[in-house]
Amino acid sequence: MPFEDLTLEQLRAATKEQIITKIVDKLTPMTRKKLCEFIWTIKDVRFEGVSITTLTMNHDVPEGQLIRIYENTDILGNKLGSTKTEWTYYPTGEVDTITISELDALDVVISTKTIKHFTDGRQPVLVSP
Repeated sequence: MPFEDLTLEQLRAATKEQIITKIVDKLTPMTRKKLCEFIWTIKDVRFEGVSITTLTMNHDVPEGQLIRIYENTDILGNKLGSTKTEWTYYPTGEVDTITISELDALDVVISTKTIKHFTDGRQPVLVSP
């Protein structure tokens, strides 16, 4: 790809004019064949709704994972929402529950589901949709 040297941070910091200049600078030296190949490789790529997921919180205990928060942002870094996953454990150290919450851009909970685990060999079940 002709833009592999461009980081997401550089793209976000650039002005529209700087981005256009970067594109022109990269595409101008390409041969007709290379331009056609480049267009062919990206022709089916859909950029609308592109989001980037980043782990923003990670906390563990000796038994295992305790909380993970993944934030979803658009290509410019605007927060779209996040997913928060929390684990609880039995005194024996085995997983008791896993609660997954979907949050909007303002960190308001949109939905939550809890998966209950058992120590007697039963399969986990969804206890709250």
